[in-house]
Amino acid sequence: MEKRAFLAVFLSALVFILYQYFYLSKIDTTQIKPEQIKGEEQSAPPKSPLPPQSELLVKEEVRVEEVLIKEREIKVNTGATDVVLTNKGGKVKAVYLQKYKTKDGKPINLIKDAEDKLLPVRLDFADKKFSDVINSAVFDVAETEDVINLSQDKKNSTIKFFYKNSSGLEVSKEYTFYYDDYKIDVSIKTDGGALPEGGSSYQVLWSPGLREDGNSGGYSYEGPTSFINSELVSDKLDKGKQVYHEGDIGWIAIQNKYFMAAVIPVIKENLKAVVKTSDAGDLSAGLEYVSAGGKIDNRFILYAGPKENDRLKTYNVSLEKIIDFGWFDFLARPLFKVLKLFYKFTHNYGISIIILTVIIKLIFFPMSQKSFKSMQKMQKIQPELKIIQERYKNDKQMLSQEMMRLYRENKINPIGGFLPVIIQIPVFVALYNVLMHSIELRQSPFIWWIKDLSEKDPYYITPILMGATMLIQQKMTPSGGDPMQAKVMLIMPVIFTFMFLNFPSGLVIYWLVNNVLSIGQQYLIYKDIKK
Repeated sequence: MEKRAFLAVFLSALVFILYQYFYLSKIDTTQIKPEQIKGEEQSAPPKSPLPPQSELLVKEEVRVEEVLIKEREIKVNTGATDVVLTNKGGKVKAVYLQKYKTKDGKPINLIKDAEDKLLPVRLDFADKKFSDVINSAVFDVAETEDVINLSQDKKNSTIKFFYKNSSGLEVSKEYTFYYDDYKIDVSIKTDGGALPEGGSSYQVLWSPGLREDGNSGGYSYEGPTSFINSELVSDKLDKGKQVYHEGDIGWIAIQNKYFMAAVIPVIKENLKAVVKTSDAGDLSAGLEYVSAGGKIDNRFILYAGPKENDRLKTYNVSLEKIIDFGWFDFLARPLFKVLKLFYKFTHNYGISIIILTVIIKLIFFPMSQKSFKSMQKMQKIQPELKIIQERYKNDKQMLSQEMMRLYRENKINPIGGFLPVIIQIPVFVALYNVLMHSIELRQSPFIWWIKDLSEKDPYYITPILMGATMLIQQKMTPSGGDPMQAKVMLIMPVIFTFMFLNFPSGLVIYWLVNNVLSIGQQYLIYKDIKK
């Protein structure tokens, strides 16, 4: 009897202990409201109306982040870039360019420091709360390693992120990377539940701008650029503004002097290019789509890398047009090819610039010689020309006839001194733009103190020499006899010297060599005239 009683007490105690451990310990007492403690006689609080879908998504997101999925980063080494992806929003967190370094020798990261929700590739909807949820949601990741290295044996790799909320909406993002390439194929899709009200249009964006690389300088356009209807379009926006471009959209990009991030559409139906700035001034650029039946299903190419002319041409979408060689682009691009050809043999862009300048000078030598001789003849007839001008100052017809007679007798073409110079100007301007905007000169050394042809001469030696040679050239050039004009021309070397102090040293070397060659040319012409 005592045994049965003891056993009954023991089993009762065991049940009580197990009950406390498995049930009561799981109850979150902080969530028990005072009215629940007092008993059932107190009525439950009235039910509030259901919150809108965006608020439901926010609550669902918190649950998913904290309980189910942890934030994770995946690194992809393509050989050209190290790209860091985050499953928070399924976005790109960093793009390190392995071949291009900062001044302290670290790979350049194109993505600026920003909030997670502003990172590329960002989705923006009319419903801001819904946008914030999608861009902050912690996506799941299809089975993959944390570090992926591409090579000749493994030329591409695809990473897929996917997210599902409580309403059944599924969002997936796929990124495909290629060995030794800066382009990324991107696919974004939705399935299941519908997009929120107003979600028929959505934007795919690169933001927030581009990180400065320290070599940009103040001589190049930096900002958004679109290629619309085979023409370049640039925008400058105030804070909190937005602009659209419609038509045949080739691509839309954000650029600085040497680097760019471009969004290139694959599907071009129901499409606009969009540029906007936040109230804080953060810049975004990308594409706006109209979804079909409340669903998203599109593909585009993301290019985040250097403005390498030859590489950009391989994509066959006129991406190389973003390198602005100015009005004389048709001359600049062949000159650029010749410069690169010389580099293959010299392995020094400074020497290549000198060789190219010498060749251009030789090509134009006959024209320059005629121009100089014509100016010499004009200088000789100045006294007689002044007499004619004074004698017929009130008779324009006779003045014109007498001047033409004087030119004929001395075998002078009045525009002969200027026409050869005018013909040469486009070539010099084209070469100027090549040297100003070519990434090939970035961190490319020349000799001794010049370690970077894209940066200014640290000791200002080349711009001072350039100014001195320009002064010598002015002294040697025949003047028109006008004392005021002669004084103005002597001031020009001083102005140019100060202007060139902060120009890229490669550009200054070009002007310096050109001046030295012009001085030598004028000396030879003087000797020829004396004979």
